[in-house]
Amino acid sequence: DGNFVHCPRHDEWSRIEKLCEFLRVFYEVTCAFSGSKYPTSNLYFPNIVRVRILLKEEMEKGDGFMRSMAARMYGKFKKYWAEFSTIMAIAIILDPRYKFHFPDWTFKMIYGADHVIELSLLKDKLFCLFDEYSKSTKGSATDMLSSNCEAANVGKVSNPLMQDFDQYSNDVFQSVAKSELELYLEENKLPRVENYDVLGYWKQNESRLPVLSQMARDILVIPLSTVASESAFSVG
Repeated sequence: DGNFVHCPRHDEWSRIEKLCEFLRVFYEVTCAFSGSKYPTSNLYFPNIVRVRILLKEEMEKGDGFMRSMAARMYGKFKKYWAEFSTIMAIAIILDPRYKFHFPDWTFKMIYGADHVIELSLLKDKLFCLFDEYSKSTKGSATDMLSSNCEAANVGKVSNPLMQDFDQYSNDVFQSVAKSELELYLEENKLPRVENYDVLGYWKQNESRLPVLSQMARDILVIPLSTVASESAFSVG
C-alpha cells in the first residue's frame, strides 16, 4: 500500500493478529448460518453462544481497542440474542446429541447466578410450544376419528358406556402426548458426531413420538439464512 511509509511495529502486528483471530470466529459462524442445502437451525445455538462468550471475554479482558470494538458489537448482538435465542435454543434441545444438556451447560457461563431462572423460562416455553402441538394434533386426530365413526354408525343407537370410554381414551391420549417430550428429555443423549442426520432421527422415531417429531421437523428446517446475522455481527 503506497500510503504506508513504515512497516507496522511489533505491537501493531500483535494487534492485527488478535483482530484476525477475533474476526475468524465471526466468519466461521456466518458461513455456518449461510448453509442452504441442509437444515441449519440446530447449528444456531452453539455458534451464537460461541459469539456471545467471545464478545464478553474481549469486553472484560481485551485491550482498549478490542474492548471498544467488542462493546459496539455486543450492543447489536443483545437485540439479536433477544429475538432469536429462544426458538434456536429449542432447536438444539431437539437435536438428540445435545437435548437440555447444552443449554444447561452454556447458560451457566452466560447468565451466572441467574442461569436457573433463564433455564426455567426456556423450559416453560418449550413445554408450552409442545402443548400447542399436542392440541393441534389431537384436534386433527379427533376430527378424523369422529368423521369416520359418524359414517360407520349411521342408524345405530349410541352406547353411553362407549361414549364414556371415548372420553377416557381422549384423556389418556392427551396424557400420552404430553409425556412424549418428557420421555425424549429423559432418554440418554446420543454421541456427538459430526454431520449427524437430525431429521433422519425424527423420521425414525415418528411412530414413537408423533407429536414431538412434527414439532422438531417444523423447527429444524428453519433456514438460518433468513436471520440477519451479518448485520448483527457488524462492527459499524
